[in-house]
Amino acid sequence: MKLIINIILSICAISYTVYFMSLNDLTTNNGALSKTGISHPVLFFVWGILVYTALYTNIFSLADKFYKITNLHIILAVASFIGMLMTLIFKFDYSLKMQYLLHCSGSLIFSVCTGIEVFITYMYGFKKNTFSAVLTVIIALILITDLILLIIFKQNALIEGLPIIFALAVMPVTQAVFTLSSKNKETANAS
Repeated sequence: MKLIINIILSICAISYTVYFMSLNDLTTNNGALSKTGISHPVLFFVWGILVYTALYTNIFSLADKFYKITNLHIILAVASFIGMLMTLIFKFDYSLKMQYLLHCSGSLIFSVCTGIEVFITYMYGFKKNTFSAVLTVIIALILITDLILLIIFKQNALIEGLPIIFALAVMPVTQAVFTLSSKNKETANAS
């Protein structure tokens, strides 16, 4: 049942993210998700809550399957939640310097904590099966590449959205693969 909920949440969050990204230019700084949020504050708030919920529901389910939910998971989830709230509450408006700084700080906190949390969760599953090991390496490459692209091109919808979409797509798939491989081992052991 958890897997079905995670799949539904992920599909909703991916669909909504793609929709929200399409409201502005995908490849320029003017198309950054926060800039789109200035024109569509309610849609931005819905996006933030939906993405956070989908990501962390999947992260905690995956952590529970791989190993266990640790204090580090909880600390990063709380920090990420605070970061997302700061991103959603404070305006991305250059003229409101304090709000702008708080918004950017929140966005950075959310992004860094979530990226670390996804990577750490996959590190716990690295030795569980080849699929998880390959995804761990891919996630590390995506995080490094995304950071480099962010430094070079600044923020835009593609650089901000693709790591989120990738994580939301692979986490339920990983859970399904892990569940199937566990059931196959149980069946083999029972024989």
